[in-house]
Amino acid sequence: MQLVDRQFFFDTVKNFPQRHFSQTEAWVDAQTKGDWQKLLFVLDDVDAPHIACVAHSKNKFGLRTLLIEGECFVGDVNSKLIKSFYEAFATLGYHLVVINNHRPYETAYEIGLRQAGFLRPVGLFSVQLSSYIDLQQDINFNSNWKRNIKKAQAFDLIFEPVDQVHPTDIHDFLTLYDEMRSMKQVEKPFDFNMLQRLLASNNFQLFFVQQAGFRIATILIHANKVHAGLLYAATSKKALENAASFFMYSELLSYLRSKEIQTFDMEMLAPSTTTTNSVFLFKNGIKGRYVTLNGEWLWTKQDSFKLLWYFIQKYIFKRTQI
Repeated sequence: MQLVDRQFFFDTVKNFPQRHFSQTEAWVDAQTKGDWQKLLFVLDDVDAPHIACVAHSKNKFGLRTLLIEGECFVGDVNSKLIKSFYEAFATLGYHLVVINNHRPYETAYEIGLRQAGFLRPVGLFSVQLSSYIDLQQDINFNSNWKRNIKKAQAFDLIFEPVDQVHPTDIHDFLTLYDEMRSMKQVEKPFDFNMLQRLLASNNFQLFFVQQAGFRIATILIHANKVHAGLLYAATSKKALENAASFFMYSELLSYLRSKEIQTFDMEMLAPSTTTTNSVFLFKNGIKGRYVTLNGEWLWTKQDSFKLLWYFIQKYIFKRTQI
């Protein structure tokens, strides 16, 4: 493991064939609000890198914690490389190292992490199921989707890709998201400045649906080479009346196919007995390939920190256990 500076890191990983959006400069910049002082930029080997990640250094409740949201890889995941890479984190003086890996599950990844001393945390707080839509094949919608896509045709909806982002676009996105929040009681994980930082990068793109000149629905995606995925979407009350969400996704997938994107990640499928199941049913209406993710892993300096981390997540941060 070798620590490098910010510029060297992003110059290196931009050419990696596999790079999660959380490892893009724009995403890291948005999440940290431009404060780079508490970040570690890590490569397994400066001369011939195979693994790279940004690690966020936190110090809360007396616990020095490293948070790693995915990694970049060159070539296939190798358990020996994973073991060697992550063993070194134990020497940095932290109480906990927390990983949330968004790649499809790989046996070699789990073997390497376990051999480096990582275990599954006491409780899981992130969704580890997704669906990949193959855009090289005909897109298969279920009967509910087909019915609503047909319904939307009667409302003269317009799909609007945003190529050059202006402040008005960000404000419109936030307005729609706030309206949805008031209906569904969901969190707002961003602000104007964060979105502005994200959308300055070509790894992220914004889209709207218009009706009669008014924007009534929106979606924000990430894209890297031939893969894209959902980040956030929002609809107004008006959009619910005219099936704009169904229209928006249908048009988005066609648009991405025209841009030679091969797969689209629906992100965070969470079947449940709660209201989140309605979101699952909506996303599941586009038939894709179910994917289980590598997910959450935890290394702790001592065993008691495992329960302490669970307590902090559930009762201090008020995160919902998945």
